[in-house]
Amino acid sequence: MSADAAVGEPRAGRPRDPALDGAILEATLTEFAAHGFAGMAIEGVAARAGVGKATVYRRYADKVALVVAALGRGANLGDELPDTGDVRADLRAMLMPLFDRLRGPDARLLLAFAADRGRHPELGAEFDRVVVGRKREHIHRLLQAAVERGQLPSDADLDLIAEAGPAILWHRAHYGLGFPDDLPDRIVRQLLGPAGPE
Repeated sequence: MSADAAVGEPRAGRPRDPALDGAILEATLTEFAAHGFAGMAIEGVAARAGVGKATVYRRYADKVALVVAALGRGANLGDELPDTGDVRADLRAMLMPLFDRLRGPDARLLLAFAADRGRHPELGAEFDRVVVGRKREHIHRLLQAAVERGQLPSDADLDLIAEAGPAILWHRAHYGLGFPDDLPDRIVRQLLGPAGPE
């Protein structure tokens, strides 16, 4: 299930028109970029998308749910939950969407969102629930399975490993430290150690 589907479950009323979903989420990103979370309004999103305010509310309970859905889909931060049995490849695959977004044109929008989620705890809580929470749980499962297969030591700090990769990417984006092509591989190597012999 994508992040926007998880948040934007149908509400009571007329059936949803799927053709409008993209327009609403794109309008949300534009309004957020222009005004920030505090300054944007559902009315502005509806006007920009060319729909009535009720059309937005049939999809999203409030502004928090709308912004989180738009970020999850529009900035490609939805679910990436690989499970191939290769913990290094899977961890790298889970880092890649955020890596690509933070070194691309979405970076400014995502950094603005990171600042706003600190100012608006309800926004951060919903993003953690819908986007971050499932990813963190999945990484933890992958790491636990790697421990059970003997690919990681039994005393590995799985919580810290699960959090460290994304935290490094956000840190580099915040401080303008750059995103070289080999960064995901370097992160995985540092967190999990060098790969063993084939």
